[in-house]
Amino acid sequence: MNDSLPRFWLRLLTFRATQDDYASLGPRHALAGLAACWVVGMGRYWDDPRASLLQHLGAGSVVYVFVLSALLWCVVKPLEPLLFSYARVLAFITMTAPPAILYAVPVEKWMTLQEANHMNLRFLLLVAAWRVALWVHYLRVWGRFSPGTLVVAATMPLAVIFWALTSLNLQHVVVNIMGGIREADKSSQDAAWSWLFTMTLLSVPVSVASALTWLLILARDRNN
Repeated sequence: MNDSLPRFWLRLLTFRATQDDYASLGPRHALAGLAACWVVGMGRYWDDPRASLLQHLGAGSVVYVFVLSALLWCVVKPLEPLLFSYARVLAFITMTAPPAILYAVPVEKWMTLQEANHMNLRFLLLVAAWRVALWVHYLRVWGRFSPGTLVVAATMPLAVIFWALTSLNLQHVVVNIMGGIREADKSSQDAAWSWLFTMTLLSVPVSVASALTWLLILARDRNN
């Protein structure tokens, strides 16, 4: 589809992308999406005193999107082999990056640390829900999955995704949970890191159940 990138991006982020839109995903979309991942990756940590140099440079977010795309591709490729390539999944995932610019809002500049913690947690919940909803829309429109398969494909990777996000910020989670963090080192992101750790634990049984169902779907398709 011959269309400007900004208009395409707006349709994708507002759940108005069509099957033709998803069919047109290519290198230019992936490059633009990777640039967005890099920018929001830097924005997420620009005012965090405990972030590493690589986090400040946005490198972690760029690496993460390649790993996440590989994981999601491994889930959906066996279900619809002809529709999903790694390059196409990568292009889509990178283009869901812009909502994460909310992480760059320096709410701690005009809020107390506790209020900033709560606001950043709301941002995290909003961005996570938005991205999951976009993935579901992509699977429904492009993959044409049935409702049951859609649920399995959307929930199966959750534990690994939460684990990866928690691992990227492990130093925040551990010190916050153990209560050994000094007042001067506290960050407005601490509530978000603790929530990620909790969600990692809660998502494990969901992902295991979805993985078993995924195997049953593949076995059924082979028999048919």
